[in-house]
Amino acid sequence: MSYRLLIFLLWPLLFLYTAKIARRDRSLRYLQQRLGFNYRNIKCDLWIHCASVGEVNTYLPLHKKLLAHYPKMQFLITTNTTTGAQTVERHQLDRTRHCYLPIESGFAIERFLKAAQPRQCLMMETELWPLLYRRCAKKNIGITLINARLSHKTLRANKWIKRLYRETLRHVNKILCKSTDEYQHYLQLGASEAQLEVVGNLKFAVEIHTDHQSINLADALQQRGYCLAASTHHNEEQQLAQLWQQLDTQHLLVIVPRHPNRSAQIQKQLAELKINYAVRSKQQPVNDQTRVYLADTLGELRQFIAAARCVFIGGSLIDHGGQNILEAASAGKAIVCGPYMYNFNEELQLLLNHQACVQVNNIQQLQQVLQQLLTDNTQLKSLQNNARQVMLQQADITRAYLSHLQFS
Repeated sequence: MSYRLLIFLLWPLLFLYTAKIARRDRSLRYLQQRLGFNYRNIKCDLWIHCASVGEVNTYLPLHKKLLAHYPKMQFLITTNTTTGAQTVERHQLDRTRHCYLPIESGFAIERFLKAAQPRQCLMMETELWPLLYRRCAKKNIGITLINARLSHKTLRANKWIKRLYRETLRHVNKILCKSTDEYQHYLQLGASEAQLEVVGNLKFAVEIHTDHQSINLADALQQRGYCLAASTHHNEEQQLAQLWQQLDTQHLLVIVPRHPNRSAQIQKQLAELKINYAVRSKQQPVNDQTRVYLADTLGELRQFIAAARCVFIGGSLIDHGGQNILEAASAGKAIVCGPYMYNFNEELQLLLNHQACVQVNNIQQLQQVLQQLLTDNTQLKSLQNNARQVMLQQADITRAYLSHLQFS
């Protein structure tokens, strides 16, 4: 079965899924643009695609360099998610518009490319779309993969999928890899050595705001101090809250879920545990009895990192693969993560090799480590200093990428 035929057969499901997300996120623009409509005023010179929030945050330091280096260029950033869109729009970037990437449909892609008319395209990390790349090639739109990596799912795909990806990569001009491991992965998938270059990991260019007041933290929250659980996923919040009930500490546990729309579910779990908690979206105050603070709002994770005593990386207690560990490292924080960090293995190993974070095997070990970090300033400061040094030792990665990206 050809890929185009498969997409045709899946079209009803793609439509229903897109409509479901649009309804959940209350975004008519999302529905329209994903289906190939409402592309007004998006004409650009350079188009950059970032799947969601993480990719947007990783890309933005490079975008600021591009804005300065190419003062006459118009930019378009596309995302697959509304949270990614909100992140782009919150930064109010000069000469930069946003729209949603069309779904993998010839009709939608054609309308998007006709409206945007880009000369070049930058694809962040793992985005490989056969129909989209083929249409770009027909219109002579050069494609460069930046911070390129391949997911475990892609590497384990069946022969038909791998053959499809190999054909898709033929439409790519450059593949700027984040590591030598990824260079080898792309070679195995069928990319040529002429396409590939190891440039480095753009996540090392992450920017952290250190102004604690920028998120208007309650006085009680700052005075008591807190441990941050960053970008948590389903079931992690409950495990961490149960752990917190066992700890001998006056510090708060601040939970920032990866998906804030899970707030009601998390609140139900916290209520069942009978733990005293406050919810940021409800503007509930922190008092002496509060043990957990649920920060269920968008765009504030970095600021919460900046004021935290230590940071636990979400997505690592469950078999999810972890979340970005370098945001906390860039802020010079004591970092703890669980056993499942395979999506960020390179970054994790760098920090572990420099004693800049602690990885635990289970929730019992996590309890012991957190208890120590909340009482032992010596270990805390050692982890903090080591994290800062690791990040300082990294070269200005945005300059390296800029040198590989030449636009007329």
